[in-house]
Amino acid sequence: MFGVIICPKCHRARGVSLSTSRAKCPHCGHSIDVSLAKVYHKTDSQEELALAVQRMTERLAANIEDYPAERKRRSKPIAAKKRKGLRSEDDLRSLAIELSGQKGEFSIQDIMSHADVDEERAERIAQTMIDSGLIYEPGPGRFKPLKI
Repeated sequence: MFGVIICPKCHRARGVSLSTSRAKCPHCGHSIDVSLAKVYHKTDSQEELALAVQRMTERLAANIEDYPAERKRRSKPIAAKKRKGLRSEDDLRSLAIELSGQKGEFSIQDIMSHADVDEERAERIAQTMIDSGLIYEPGPGRFKPLKI
C-alpha cells in the first residue's frame, strides 16, 4: 500500500510505501516518520500514486491544502523581490517554457545545463519557480509548468 504525505520540514508532497517506518524527503533530506505522517491519499497502484502526488503538489502550489499553523508564508514570492542575481518572473517563465517544451517536464540537471549554473543555484531557481506558482513537481526531482 502506498500513500501521499507531506514533509513536515519543507511542506512538499511525496509518495511513500506505507509499510516503511521512515522515509527520507528527496527535497530537503528530512527523515519522516511515516507512521506519524498524515496520509492524504492511499492506493495500491504506483501509477495512481504518481497522479495523487501530482494533484497534491498542484493543490499545495495553489495554497488549497491546509497546513499546520507553524508553516511560514511569505508576503511575496521570491521572484517578486528585487534581489541581486535573482531572475525576474518573466525570465523564470521563459525558462520553464523552454525546458518543458522539449520533454513536457524537466529536472534540476536540465536547469543546470540550460542556465549554466551549479546544482545549488539550479535548486534555488526551481524553488523560486515553485514559490511563484510557475511550476509544480509531479514527482521527485521532476518539474512541469503550472500556469504559463
